[in-house]
Amino acid sequence: MKSEIILSLPPSKLRLGIIEALNLKVKPVTDSYLSKINSDISHLLEEDFVYPDHLQKGIRGLLKSFGFHPSGRNRPASEYLFKDLQNRKEFNSINNIVDINNHISLKYHLPISVFDLDASGFNLCVRIGLEDENYVFNREGQVLSLKKLLLVARHGEDRTAIGSPVKDSQATKVFEATRNVIMFIYTSANLTTEEELGNILDETAQLIKTEAEAETVETCIIDSLP
Repeated sequence: MKSEIILSLPPSKLRLGIIEALNLKVKPVTDSYLSKINSDISHLLEEDFVYPDHLQKGIRGLLKSFGFHPSGRNRPASEYLFKDLQNRKEFNSINNIVDINNHISLKYHLPISVFDLDASGFNLCVRIGLEDENYVFNREGQVLSLKKLLLVARHGEDRTAIGSPVKDSQATKVFEATRNVIMFIYTSANLTTEEELGNILDETAQLIKTEAEAETVETCIIDSLP
């Protein structure tokens, strides 16, 4: 893996799944893959579907453990995707990489970040947001306060935050010109075993190889345990 990821955190139950994919093609999703997505998430649109309580509480609890309050507009991205799906009544296809990100997030109810590696840089750290830190997270210029939020940032002299389990920075989002990406799957050791997360990583990596024709895809798991 070309990327270097450093944890600058207090000990916690945080468990990260990392996927680095190089020399890929960002393009519209294929009809066959979109059909698979719709099949996998169709149960989420059923009237009697209930969002898994242990996953909602578990992810929110993880963010609360660092002092952040994940509710309302600050809820985890996985919950936002679910609400957006229910409101639209259909999957919102954007491009193959973003669709893979959102498909896996919806399927497993885990927040995921995806970054353009050439925009983010290959040296990254995971830390807690500072008192007055923020970033723009969409084209409309809306700003997310990062105070006490678990986040991914550039590492080195430039420690600019680029993403989080809530929303990612607009500055490093994936578009058609993107050729290299990195994904962060956020979970905790008491929610997802290493084996379970490994299986999710393998599934995601295979989708990137198949749907985005990535030349190389590597994965790893990082824990922030005492």
